[in-house]
Amino acid sequence: MQQFSFSHSDLNFKNGTIDDHSPIGSQFLRSIGYSPKDDVLLYQLLKQHGMEEISLEENIDFDKGDKFFIVEGDRSFKFKINGFNYEWPESQITLKHLHSFTSITDKSFFLSRQTEEDLLITDEIVVNLDRSGIEDIYTKLVKQYFELNVNGTKIKVDKAQIIVSEALALAGIQDGHNYQMFLKVQGEPKVEVQSGSIIDLSKPGVEKLRLIPREVNNGDVSLGQFEVLPKDGEYLKQVFGNFRTIIDQGRRWLVVENYELPDGYNHKKVTLAIEIPSLYPQAEIDMFYTYPRINLTNGLTPSCTDVDQIIEGKSYQRWSRHRSPLSQWNPVIDSVVTHFSLIEESLLREVQQ
Repeated sequence: MQQFSFSHSDLNFKNGTIDDHSPIGSQFLRSIGYSPKDDVLLYQLLKQHGMEEISLEENIDFDKGDKFFIVEGDRSFKFKINGFNYEWPESQITLKHLHSFTSITDKSFFLSRQTEEDLLITDEIVVNLDRSGIEDIYTKLVKQYFELNVNGTKIKVDKAQIIVSEALALAGIQDGHNYQMFLKVQGEPKVEVQSGSIIDLSKPGVEKLRLIPREVNNGDVSLGQFEVLPKDGEYLKQVFGNFRTIIDQGRRWLVVENYELPDGYNHKKVTLAIEIPSLYPQAEIDMFYTYPRINLTNGLTPSCTDVDQIIEGKSYQRWSRHRSPLSQWNPVIDSVVTHFSLIEESLLREVQQ
């Protein structure tokens, strides 16, 4: 008894048996209910790749393959997959056909083209075999990329799993320990994760990693509660020596003591503060603050500095200095370093007018 499997054009295989170990094509068809009058074509899938049409009078060698297609038609369209010959009685095939013909599911299929870029065959693509010449199809491994939304910033990686701390670094977030972090997958409840948690990006749905600032108890000031970017830290240490990072009333501040002012002000040195947004460097640093209040030596108050801001219980003078549309914040090149350049230019402009 010889066992085999066969499929029609629906590509769904069924099992069959026949007493003869070397039947001719017509005998094989009769064993599964066909008569020689039926207008069908018989194809044998070869174990060594490829496909052959079997005529009604031709003997079948099951050692060459035990999978068959029986499809209505009166002619065969020839094509190649990875250099091996295949035939099919229908003029159009899809990715589902290619998977069924080859059992290759871990690679992508491409259609070779002479005058255009080779075509990636997806579920939506239909390959037309009714053309002059033999269609040449090949497979290759294609790197797969996965996306993760980290607090509104999309990162793209070429691996299915990523550690939370790595995702934060790629999104430019250096102080994840200051936040509660939640992973949201479409159709599932959000789950709290830690810096060392692993996110499986292969799950269906768009993953989102959301960060919520941790509460500061009783509105107290917390010292050294967030880290600056390495390049910012190097600049601050080199230029100013000491600096502090604090969280006051839930807002993050970078504080520099003994900041030297240019000539023309009624103080030589001040304490200078800038607010660091939680999404910095994607989010823009804006304005700056000085303590104590300063005026020009001529007694005038610099423009747009009338508002006070309480930081660490002290009343800082807010300098409303903003970027113009021609020099908008760019997270790729802008940082604490470039913002201090804006501060220096703003302070000089007041005394040079």
